[in-house]
Amino acid sequence: MKLSRQVLKRLAAVSLSLSVLSGCTFISDPVSKMRAPQLSADKASLKTAINSLKPAGSTLIRPANNDDSAIFTEDLDMDGTMETLVFYLTKNETVQIHGMILEKHDKDWAKKLVFDGNGTGLDSVNIQDVTGDGKLDIIAGYSRGEEKGMVVYSYSDGVLEEILTQPYTKYLLDDLNEDGIQDITVVNFKRNEFVTIATYQYSDGFKVLDELDDLDPYFNNYYNIVSGKVAEHKEGIILDAAVDSHSAYSTMVVMENNKLRVVVPGDARTFKERKIVSEDIDGDGILEIGLLEPPKGWEYFDPQTIPYFNSYYKWDGKNGLTFSDQLYQDPSDRFTLNILPKWYEKVTVDTKSVQDKYLRFIMLDTGETVAEVSFFTPAEWDREKNEGWEMLGSDMDKIIGYRGELEQNTSGGDSNKITSPIERKGIDE
Repeated sequence: MKLSRQVLKRLAAVSLSLSVLSGCTFISDPVSKMRAPQLSADKASLKTAINSLKPAGSTLIRPANNDDSAIFTEDLDMDGTMETLVFYLTKNETVQIHGMILEKHDKDWAKKLVFDGNGTGLDSVNIQDVTGDGKLDIIAGYSRGEEKGMVVYSYSDGVLEEILTQPYTKYLLDDLNEDGIQDITVVNFKRNEFVTIATYQYSDGFKVLDELDDLDPYFNNYYNIVSGKVAEHKEGIILDAAVDSHSAYSTMVVMENNKLRVVVPGDARTFKERKIVSEDIDGDGILEIGLLEPPKGWEYFDPQTIPYFNSYYKWDGKNGLTFSDQLYQDPSDRFTLNILPKWYEKVTVDTKSVQDKYLRFIMLDTGETVAEVSFFTPAEWDREKNEGWEMLGSDMDKIIGYRGELEQNTSGGDSNKITSPIERKGIDE
């Protein structure tokens, strides 16, 4: 099918980007992935020191929240001498996780201390000042099965001190009350029993600024918890909760006058038939809540067959949500169509479309085709590929093709993305 010149002009307002999932993961040498400042000249001596100082048979471990680093090098106590923090696992001991801090003297590294971790897994490691004294603190999250506990350590003059320990599902480092002092918000959830959200701030010891303990605990789990700006001048937290294996809802919490307040409850307004991650989808620095919306004309179809649009909404600063952005995201995350806000409610999907077979995006007012995605067998692709189709990728025995007036972006690591000449935006950006 040939697209008219008029439709091609319209299509410049719709951008397509592809995220192709790779079946391979490459794991780098942990020493080659050190936090800034890089110690490239001392890399060999640091590696030698770590290997000689950790127990024989132990293995360095990365935190689950950081695939790149097992080694953290910083001037923790800001005395001009660099320290390196590593964690290692000793499987046959009663205490399995240990942390070790090394200190640099001239060209050599010396062990300053070893401490025990409380768990069988290392969930997270963050290094930043959370006490306001200008020195860097260590925030470590340990896991034992489904249970997790976080510890805040203060390091100074060769001494490590635990200054906060709490069970958690997720902890967030932010400044929710916007007083210029870092705080720690701890979310703790146990299915069908409780949800608590507590914000701690340091002042001669960590103190609770406020705590919420009346949220609904009757859901499966939190699949995403994120903090950041939820309005132009407001910090907050969005919690995405999975009701079951498919459906979900979102809750937004802010702090006002040092009191935590739910401003967007997890109710029918934020319910969706499929999990969507709340994030800054439009790149303006403000987090949005994602909702599923059926394209026009699909309202009464079987929900399992609907090619839903992902629509993203910002908090309006009061009690409502305002539209921000919209896209079509393939349910299997193989590609994404980004639709500019000015085309909201002007583009839909032809109701004859079938997911995983053929999708036709059309203008609501004229029914003209603006984009097509089709799944071909290799034989079909050989016959059709010269009819204006561009290959997005492949999935099992199918080749995914796209047709429309868009150009291929082949620069750098984004060679698999198809983008509009007007807007370059995609799911991975």
